[in-house]
Amino acid sequence: MKKEKAYAYIKRLIMDGKWDVEEPINVNEITEHLQMSRTPIHKALTQLQQEGFLTIIPQVGVFVKKPKKSEVMERILVCSNLDVLLAEQAVPRISEETIHDLEELLIKMDCSELSTQDYSILNIEFHSVIYAASELTYTMELTRQIWDYLQYIGNPDILFSSEKRKRSQREHWMIYQAIKDRDSHLAKILMEKHVRRISESVEESFRSE
Repeated sequence: MKKEKAYAYIKRLIMDGKWDVEEPINVNEITEHLQMSRTPIHKALTQLQQEGFLTIIPQVGVFVKKPKKSEVMERILVCSNLDVLLAEQAVPRISEETIHDLEELLIKMDCSELSTQDYSILNIEFHSVIYAASELTYTMELTRQIWDYLQYIGNPDILFSSEKRKRSQREHWMIYQAIKDRDSHLAKILMEKHVRRISESVEESFRSE
């Protein structure tokens, strides 16, 4: 339980930009703030290292990791395949009530006045609803970890610029319709095209640096 608490706390600080890229993290400050031993703290740091957020150099320190293009693209590839699996498995399990919730969510996303950040949050929520409907708990948790990482390194203004946002929303509606029609094969195909397209935008964000 302490490890999970430490993990959530440190991850939140990283996501919120508490530390700059390659900036050392003061582990003693975290230990004092959370009032726990270093053991659960180090377990949390190790997990965050495995997820790509941190670099741990023995006898030197813990640093916020600078994203490498090859690692980011690999995570996108893994995420896209997991998304496809979750969408396919969600179709026969999803309730009519949840399908209605998806529709209400998409209606909110249609609002042109939404900021790119707000649209990004709703986009994650859309996928999360589908994840939950799949009932594949382990796969769902793994996918969410990767999404958190991609959200952290991604730039919503690039990922969801005007035209890309319109295309993204069209694809969401198509995925929704396939799910509503209980067509798992079509939902799988549409989700694969939708998520893999993110790689193009991520590559663009690296070129813009």
